[in-house]
Amino acid sequence: MHGTVRLPETRARTAHGGWALVLLCLAVAVALAVPSFRSGLFDAMATDDAMRLVEVRDLLAGQAWFDLTQHRLDPPQGSLMHWSRLIDAPIAALILLLRPLLGVAAAEQATLVLWPTLLLAAALALVAATAARMADASGRKDLPLAAMIAAALAAPALIHFRSGGIDHHNGQMVLVLCFLLFAAGIERSVRCAVLAALSASVSLAIGLEMLPAISVGCAAVLGLLIWRGGAVASRSTAFGVTLIGSSALLAVLLLPPQSWTAPVYDAFGGPVLLLMAGGGACLIAVGAVATRWPGLVPRLAAAAATGSLLLAAFFALYPDAVASPYAAVDPLVATLWLNRVSETMSIHMLYLLEPERIVGLYAPLLITLILAGAVAWRAAPDVRFRWLLGISVLAALFATGLWQMRGAAAATIVAAPLFVAGIVTLWPNIAPRRLLLAVVLLSSMVLAAGGQAVRPLLDRINPPTRIIAREDGVSTCRAMSGLSPLSKIPRGRMLAPIDLGPGILVASEHSAFAAPYHRNNDGNLAMIRTMMATPEAARQILRERQADYVVLCRGSLELLELTDMAPDGLAARLGRGEVPDFLQPVPLDPPGNLTVWRVRP
Repeated sequence: MHGTVRLPETRARTAHGGWALVLLCLAVAVALAVPSFRSGLFDAMATDDAMRLVEVRDLLAGQAWFDLTQHRLDPPQGSLMHWSRLIDAPIAALILLLRPLLGVAAAEQATLVLWPTLLLAAALALVAATAARMADASGRKDLPLAAMIAAALAAPALIHFRSGGIDHHNGQMVLVLCFLLFAAGIERSVRCAVLAALSASVSLAIGLEMLPAISVGCAAVLGLLIWRGGAVASRSTAFGVTLIGSSALLAVLLLPPQSWTAPVYDAFGGPVLLLMAGGGACLIAVGAVATRWPGLVPRLAAAAATGSLLLAAFFALYPDAVASPYAAVDPLVATLWLNRVSETMSIHMLYLLEPERIVGLYAPLLITLILAGAVAWRAAPDVRFRWLLGISVLAALFATGLWQMRGAAAATIVAAPLFVAGIVTLWPNIAPRRLLLAVVLLSSMVLAAGGQAVRPLLDRINPPTRIIAREDGVSTCRAMSGLSPLSKIPRGRMLAPIDLGPGILVASEHSAFAAPYHRNNDGNLAMIRTMMATPEAARQILRERQADYVVLCRGSLELLELTDMAPDGLAARLGRGEVPDFLQPVPLDPPGNLTVWRVRP
């Protein structure tokens, strides 16, 4: 009878939450799309978004599923990318679905809006569900909305869901939220265990950015099994079985058989497969021991034995796994490009260049970790694991963010449900208005605005020796509208600055030697050496590489850096208007900052 009486209230609450999700998602999506309305959807794409669109176009044009070589990058051999078809496939499906209705160009534009918006809706829904599960307070109507607002104010993560954002970072954020939500329910449900393991596998199959968080989360599941033994053995075993099965299935789906054991350290491959399968086997073994031999000591012994065996096999088979994935990047390429990529910037470099951003990025994470720690300390045994899991995942992302900023960006959206659930758990009688006020005032967006406000004071106290130059798409020539004139000149091989590569591939049928990807070491090095060489040496390199065009962007940072490093090099001379006789200026329509020279035969 009680269930019957409460049913209309439950339905009303569900409908209310659904409308809140829809309205908030639309509001955030529109706010994120505003810049693209002014500049154009294609101009709103970053370099990774542009390269993703190139991959999708090639897939739709008939490139083989297992062939991840970008054949127009670093010609003639092409450059093997480290990305996953798991992101290419749904984007390609959306374009195919919309083509008959909108045409090719409009279908691509619609997909540039729809794909990140759908992922944004999924992220907000997952944040709301995770907050309710962590707080174990689904009866509180303001909890899901407060959590979604906290996520909507997580600016470092939110930028990845803007219109035009079709790279893999937003998808990985959604999957790590999936993992946290379902792993938090692993004590109660086999279904949660299966879905958590599946989320982990899919995330790692897309890319390894979330590997620290996923690894720590899986270790937490093992810790739960050691702690509680037979009470959770069936769910932990289901998690392990799913890890093994899903990783094997994804390997068959995404990798050619000859690469299943290949020593690939920057993408889904042999090392990750071994860790996933071995970790799953470890859980199964400990679960079997917990079922047959009750007691903490047998479980600890089984975990130590299987874990040691896995690590020994891993380092024996893949001894280079401890090296940096960027170890193969030439020092010259690292100096001119990799060390300047903002998403790989450490907190130390951020302190030197933009100290005002530190508060907005890291303070909300520290506050959330403190709140979650307090909740875990006071929590009853039956809910403590979910908080320890949340702390582990967030701490892993926070630590990653100290090394590379992109880890902190993902951490801000993971922190949203933990922050709101922590406040509600510690102060169950807090008024809804006060909860929303705390969410807003302690959000990364508001704290970042405060940091910006005190920047002049920080500069007075400690004048910066270096700054990050701000450039728009027009001044850098990276905007698609600025590169579109290239489509009007005969197709050829273009030697252009690194950040122009993806845009050239999207806006035209040309090939490009350089692009901002660590695997493209050969093409990037060829471009840099040519631009820094004397005219005579540059001519020889251009002939050897069979380049057809040299491209520069007037006034760009790339040109300034090349000029500083080689004042008498080809780039510096071209910047001063000293054109050698083997280059012929190519007029562009309309003219802009982009300058092109044809290599004379």
